[in-house]
Amino acid sequence: MEKVNNSAEIASSENVNNTTVVNKEDGETKRIKSIDRFRGFCVFCMIIFQFLKNFPSLGFIARLADHSLTNGIVIAPGMTIADFIAPAFIFAVGLTYLLSFNKWQKKYGTKIAVVHYVERALAIIGLGTFLDLCNKMLDMFGGSYQLNAFDWTVFAFSMVAILGLILRLLTLIPKLQKFKVVSDQIFYVAMSCLGILNIIITSIDFAYVVSGKSVVYNYWLVLQDIGFSILIALPFVKLKSWWKFLVASIIFVAFSVYHQIDNNSQILDTFVHGGIIGGFGWGAMLIFDMFVADLFFKNKDHAIIASCLFCIVGLLCTQWLGDISMGTCSPTFILVGVGLPGIVFSFFTLFDKFNNYKFELFVWWGKNPIIMFLVEFFVVGLYNSFMPESALAGAPIWLAIIEGVLAIAILSSFAYLLSRMKKSISL
Repeated sequence: MEKVNNSAEIASSENVNNTTVVNKEDGETKRIKSIDRFRGFCVFCMIIFQFLKNFPSLGFIARLADHSLTNGIVIAPGMTIADFIAPAFIFAVGLTYLLSFNKWQKKYGTKIAVVHYVERALAIIGLGTFLDLCNKMLDMFGGSYQLNAFDWTVFAFSMVAILGLILRLLTLIPKLQKFKVVSDQIFYVAMSCLGILNIIITSIDFAYVVSGKSVVYNYWLVLQDIGFSILIALPFVKLKSWWKFLVASIIFVAFSVYHQIDNNSQILDTFVHGGIIGGFGWGAMLIFDMFVADLFFKNKDHAIIASCLFCIVGLLCTQWLGDISMGTCSPTFILVGVGLPGIVFSFFTLFDKFNNYKFELFVWWGKNPIIMFLVEFFVVGLYNSFMPESALAGAPIWLAIIEGVLAIAILSSFAYLLSRMKKSISL
């Protein structure tokens, strides 16, 4: 199967998938297409980049998916285009976090809404744990890794989660819908347990590194950052806009001080995106995003101005706080990670008045991110299994283009079919 790169990025949760929002200008509930399109754009980039990066002969297009400063396309000091996608998806989460929480709170009450979001956040972390295990198993088959007791524990919970997911897919058949609740519980409980185990084991790894030892378990990906940030932001989801800004600022300053003193940035760089401590930086980013989202729903111009200010301040601060590093979730990365997606999103809002498009590619992709990711994961995984790495790296550009176009066409057709059938599965 496909070995998941440390930059593999996908997140889907109820709060991400829900983009039915209240437009107070006319007092009616309606969808804001710019949010649908922006999220779909992020999902599209996450998935297609994972495919196109296998073909170096594509040149510039393949470099879009490269996080390295040497081979990637650098857009700011220390930041490549590929580094933009994860903060952009966090921004998409921030856009609908409060709206979706309010919906759950109104329908089921505060307690169930909180439990729902804790469970979903842990499930996202658990999904990242499962993908980490896939990498380790591929290394095991290659003879470079041997599974330890914790890996086998992750494997056991993963098998239960897969069973739940299979049952959940079967409930798309009308006659089997009565098993939906059972399948959901099997899947979410198993994934949530994986999320909890991941947080514990990554905390142990951090303690090892601080004490001068090496990382032992090494379970952390972008998915864990996203899930952990949702957990951090949850207690503050109902705060007023400027209180969110204040809370995010406090977390940001505390994390920045830690990041900048002694050799802490090197410790953070030991883990993917700073590990669990870096997760607090991602949490600050999400709360800032929620602040910008509040501004967006009140006054779009204010949101654009705030996004520009975040981006400008982040770029200016590179003179004192260092480059924009996704690897350590540097302070400058947090600021630019809020501002730049906000600026890009503002371009998507320009098309809100055009709501009659029949060809809504990004909307289709954004509706089923988890299904799209799993389909891409297994399809590309099988492809890589049958095609030697030398054949991929040496593929002529004409073949790479044909296969890239076919991949986009097939996956987009599948996304359209799911959208047309109104079938969706979300974490």
